[in-house]
Amino acid sequence: MQLYNSYQTSGQTAEPKPGQTIRPLFPFFRHNPDTVFLDSAATSLKPQSVIHAMLEYFEANSVNIHRGVYALSVKATEVYEQARQTIAEFVGAPSGSEVIYTRGTTEAINLLAYSLLKVRDELKDFFSAWQTGLGQGDVILISESEHHSNIVPWQMLASMTSAKVLFLPVKADGSLDYSPIYPKGSYHEAPVKVISLAGISNVSGVIHDLEPARAFAREKGAIFIIDGAQAVTHARFSLKNSGADFIAFSAHKMCGPTGIGALVGSRDVLSVMPPFMGGGDMIETVTTSGTTFNVPPYRFEAGTPAIGEVYGFAAAIRFLEQVGMAAIEEHERKLTLSALEMLQREQAIIYGPSLAQVQSGAIRKAGVLAFSLPGIHPHDIGTLLDELGIAIRTGHHCCQPLMSAWGIPAAARASLYLYNTEEDIEKLADGLRFVRKMFKKP
Repeated sequence: MQLYNSYQTSGQTAEPKPGQTIRPLFPFFRHNPDTVFLDSAATSLKPQSVIHAMLEYFEANSVNIHRGVYALSVKATEVYEQARQTIAEFVGAPSGSEVIYTRGTTEAINLLAYSLLKVRDELKDFFSAWQTGLGQGDVILISESEHHSNIVPWQMLASMTSAKVLFLPVKADGSLDYSPIYPKGSYHEAPVKVISLAGISNVSGVIHDLEPARAFAREKGAIFIIDGAQAVTHARFSLKNSGADFIAFSAHKMCGPTGIGALVGSRDVLSVMPPFMGGGDMIETVTTSGTTFNVPPYRFEAGTPAIGEVYGFAAAIRFLEQVGMAAIEEHERKLTLSALEMLQREQAIIYGPSLAQVQSGAIRKAGVLAFSLPGIHPHDIGTLLDELGIAIRTGHHCCQPLMSAWGIPAAARASLYLYNTEEDIEKLADGLRFVRKMFKKP
């Protein structure tokens, strides 16, 4: 079976480079040539190689995996399992056996929360805070900057265990305020058992310094989790270097398909955690008197999986690695500075770090920019820009606590990725001038 590993399928054999030259590899631009797409933080576009990889499964194979002994099933199983190793290597995990397929970041965090609901003392050999399961007064620590996917599951877990969720504040520049834990802040003596933070804000684009959180987790004997939905897409990420026990992320933020993602964590820890769902493939044996569970990662993957999507997930990673994460990061850095300069020039209110803070390196920032125009509601900005073929996001961006912390109901958001260009930023500038003109703003 020939996998679509090269770019010859799109008529291009040279190494793809971020910017204008990479756009022909994305069919979206052929079908929507007049659209300025600035919403990659919501979902990224898909290159032809990812689409081909999925089509290959659905057209040439389309069989189930694992228990089939016929050749097509065996081959599909091999590709499906090889993809785990591809994903593991991409995020710096030791082995593909530490990669659990999920429907995305949201399901991955829910999986963790549900398993921690069922844990009693199984984790005590790994985390000193977990001599018992989560109980009354125990603390789950997150931040005001989190996406709802990294808030709601923990609030649900807290309500079922009488634990409580505490929030690290977020500063006006989008960075996390660690004063509640260091030095000897109000949370320092709290019985913290879980710390779960985003690597990059999906609103401000701030690349968070998570080292204080990691150090505090180790000090408290707590589990340290990274919501990597944005973090793995913009620069090279290493699970080992981050010191995280788990990372959750989605394929569709990184040029892959929707409906597939991963939870990556220590196989030893996963081996003692209870499964998320029951059904086929996650069992070892089933009798009329009970069930024993499969080893990780399979014990967390009940039912027939999204096989074609896994093909696409692996293809997306191969695509990003051929482009080069360093090249993507540098391209985004230049575009981000240009976009900040433009927003400042166009009198926009910028939420998160200022141009000066990003230029100086005081705060690291990915290509996600939240802003508004004085006296104009963000929804009106988005609606008028759409008339010009400019696609941005508006609203609370599934980050209502962050909106509340900043004292705003909503924001406009333009998010950049490897296929965006300086021309896109200039068209956005033209669009913002059009919006101000329509509202008779100077």
